[in-house]
Amino acid sequence: MEQVAVDLGYGYVKAISSSGRRIVFPSLVGKGFNRSITSVLGETPDDIQNIHLEYQEEAYFVGELAKESRSASRIFERERFSHIYTQILLNAAIQMVTEDDMVQVSTGLPLDFYQSQAKEFRQSILGIQPVTRWKSGPLAGREKRININQAMIFPQGASAIFSALMNHEGKYVYPQLMEEGNMIALIDIGFRTTDYVVVEMQKNGSFVPKAKLSGTVDEGVINLHRDIRQVFKTTTGGADLSESNISRVLKNEFLPYKGKRIEFSEAIQNSKQSIAANIADRLKGVWAEESDLFDAVFLAGGGGELFEAFIQPHFDHRLEKVLENQFANAIGYLRLGKALSQQQPAKKMG
Repeated sequence: MEQVAVDLGYGYVKAISSSGRRIVFPSLVGKGFNRSITSVLGETPDDIQNIHLEYQEEAYFVGELAKESRSASRIFERERFSHIYTQILLNAAIQMVTEDDMVQVSTGLPLDFYQSQAKEFRQSILGIQPVTRWKSGPLAGREKRININQAMIFPQGASAIFSALMNHEGKYVYPQLMEEGNMIALIDIGFRTTDYVVVEMQKNGSFVPKAKLSGTVDEGVINLHRDIRQVFKTTTGGADLSESNISRVLKNEFLPYKGKRIEFSEAIQNSKQSIAANIADRLKGVWAEESDLFDAVFLAGGGGELFEAFIQPHFDHRLEKVLENQFANAIGYLRLGKALSQQQPAKKMG
């Protein structure tokens, strides 16, 4: 039975299996429709850019392809684990990284939701899943049904520390940080939120999270998207900007409009500066002078890459970027899941 870790981020889904396969795709789902017109223009490749599924007898576009759907959306509800789109993203991700029909799954929740939702989330994903029919995508033409034999839910951020401190062989990357009493912090900037966690090292190399110094900030990449949308609306007199065009703006820092160019470079820089300052202010409000005494502060998440240059000055350029920052939580879930399953044999569910 293979172990699979899935990080169901607001911005991207990241999944990795114990065999080493991994994928990442946008956390977008939209109603699917007949794409026969594409056959006129040429064959559509069956890759991760073109995921078209049938799930519970309904057609859905997932990830990049969902941007073509008028109903494409991300799941921002507080209890999003109960949403059908979450189930679709979870099943699609697992199926793309393992051939096994029975799997052990490790995933997580933001720190602020972990205590209240972890048990219910676990119960909601255990057991035999609905049939998924792949109309196109990496598993095109196949029909799959997964049995989640065991599910483990971990807190985001705290899990990422495992990928910061240990490599895939379980060896310490920073042995000097493993001394008892050392205080280590991690800032995980995601699409919608930023998780922050502080842990205290213990004798055996394990660590204990410091609850008063850990939590979630409602700031992330989505704030940058909102600022870009606002600039576009103001410049065009009220026009809206789609998800795919925001990606173009972030890549090129301009967008053609009615034969002219709308420049976004200054707005992007100002927005990043403001968001980084807001995150830093919130963290310093919680950490106060204690942050000066931390033995290390790590930076993770897809937003970690995006905002690093702007948040570093707020912490005296002490932030150490996690090597695989976007996959930090998923790698942490996988290592934790492996460790726990070795300690306790899995009980068969469903």
